Parts: sequence; structure tokens; C-alpha cells
Amino acid sequence: MVALPRIIGKKVFRYPTLDSTNDEARRLIAKGEGEGVVVAAEEQTKGKGKPGRSWYSPAGLGIYLSVIVKPYKNPSALAPITLAAAEAVVKTIKKTAGLSAEIKMPNDVMLAGKKLCGILVERLKSGHVIIGIGINVNNLSGSFPAEIAETATSLKISADKQFDLASIRCVLLSELDNAYLAYLEKI
Repeated sequence: MVALPRIIGKKVFRYPTLDSTNDEARRLIAKGEGEGVVVAAEEQTKGKGKPGRSWYSPAGLGIYLSVIVKPYKNPSALAPITLAAAEAVVKTIKKTAGLSAEIKMPNDVMLAGKKLCGILVERLKSGHVIIGIGINVNNLSGSFPAEIAETATSLKISADKQFDLASIRCVLLSELDNAYLAYLEKI
């Protein structure tokens, strides 16, 4: 059973297609939205990865979302927030797929030695922090672009079954909420 959100997930904006969930989160912050807001898309046309890289985000195959937080202490310390998000992803994968994923510091989640998830954390001058998460869920073997085909994987490839994206997203938001609350207690 998934608990009701205490911070993360009280307000969720869902889109069929976005350029980038992180960019939409920035736009929503500029319009007055704040901590706990989630931006989710079925597809990203300009998904972001590590600086200068993109995140492959085809329609209906993965989890693409961004969460807005505003830590009241030390918002410049991004490593602990990134680690908290990665731990939430690992717990989500275990709960929803029964698979044991591992964190590759600083911002990747790996499964069987291949990249399953990327996390991009951006700090804004306003003190807001945007946590962008992309998880490869129902991608087929051979469906990734050539530049990542050898290094990327998905839950479907590892478990040989189709997954319900909404169920995974729901568990992920609950785990992120728990991880963020634990992070706030530590700072």
C-alpha cells in the first residue's frame, strides 16, 4: 500500500509530451509553483542527461518526471539529495519489479551492469532544487539509439515482462517522499 504524500506528489502535472520535465518544472516555479510539485510526461523531446547529454525518452516506454523541492537548509549540497533520489529509485525497482538495482555514483542506477536510470539534480538561484528522473521501463532489446545500445537496459529486458508505468510512478513518488523527509531530518 502506498502512503498519501506528505510533501512530494501533493500536486502532479501530467503531460503527454514535453520538451523536458526539468524545463517545465522551471517554468512552473516561475509561475509560483513550489515544493512538492511533480512534473511527469509520457514522452520528452529534449530530455536532459548529464551536462551536454540528452536522455532518450520515447513515448509510453519509461518514467520521465521531475520533482521540485526547496530544502530549508543547505540547498547547495546536491550530493545528498541525488543519493536520496537514487535510493528511492532502487527501492521502487525492488518493490515493483523484484529486481536488485545498484547505485553508480553520483547519479545513475544500474541493473546487471547497464544503465537503467539517470538522475539530474539542478539547483536554482531561488533555492528550489529540481530532481529529474528517467527510468527505462518497457524498452525492448535493440530499441535504444546506437550510442547507448551497449550500455542501456530496461526493466522489461531484465525481467522479460511488461510493466505498468502508472504503478511504478506511484510507488516512486511515495519512495521519493519518504527519502526527502528522511533527508530533511538529517540536514
